[in-house]
Amino acid sequence: MDSPQELERRLALVRPEDTACGYFFNCALDEVRRQDDEAVLKRCIEVLGQEKFAAFFNYPISSLLRLLYTAAWGLSEKHGGFERALRHLGRNVAQEFLRNTVGRTMLLLAGRNPKRLAEGLPSAYRTGWQHGISTVQWMGPGQYTAFIHGNVIPYPYFEGVLSEVLMATGVANVKVTGQQIGPADSEFALTWG
Repeated sequence: MDSPQELERRLALVRPEDTACGYFFNCALDEVRRQDDEAVLKRCIEVLGQEKFAAFFNYPISSLLRLLYTAAWGLSEKHGGFERALRHLGRNVAQEFLRNTVGRTMLLLAGRNPKRLAEGLPSAYRTGWQHGISTVQWMGPGQYTAFIHGNVIPYPYFEGVLSEVLMATGVANVKVTGQQIGPADSEFALTWG
C-alpha cells in the first residue's frame, strides 16, 4: 500500500471531475506543521505547488492523494509505519471536521447517538467529497458496515476518520476495521458499546 507504484496505480483510477474540499488539504498540511518537520512540510508543499487552500472549494483528488502519500511517508517513522500515519492524518481531519459547523450540526442531529451518527455518515461524506459514494448498513446493535465505493484514498485514512467521529459521541469501545475490497473500494466494520 505504501509503495510509489501503488500511488501511481491509484492515480490512474482518478477522473478529472474527482475532487475533495480544501479542508482535507489544509488539515493534512496543518498536521505536518504540528509535527515540526520542515523537510516533510517542504516535500508536501512541493507536491501540491501551494500551501493554502480554500476550505470549501474543490480541488483535484489526485493532488490530495499525492499529499497524503507524501505526508504519510514523511510521518511514518514517528507514527509506527505508513498505515498508522494515514490513520493519524484521518483522525486529525475528523477532529477538525467536528469543530466546524457541518460537523457540529451532524453531532447535534445525532443526539450523541452512535447509531444515528453512523446513519448520517453518507450525507457527511457528500459534503466533502465529489469522488465516490459512501453507504452504511446496520448489522445489529452497536454494529454497522460502512462502504466507500470509488474513492482512491487508502482505507487506513478513513479508519482514522470514522474512529474519531464515532468516539465523539462518547460511546465506549469504538473499533473500526477497514479493508480494501476493490481497486477503489473499501469496507469498514464499525462496532461500539
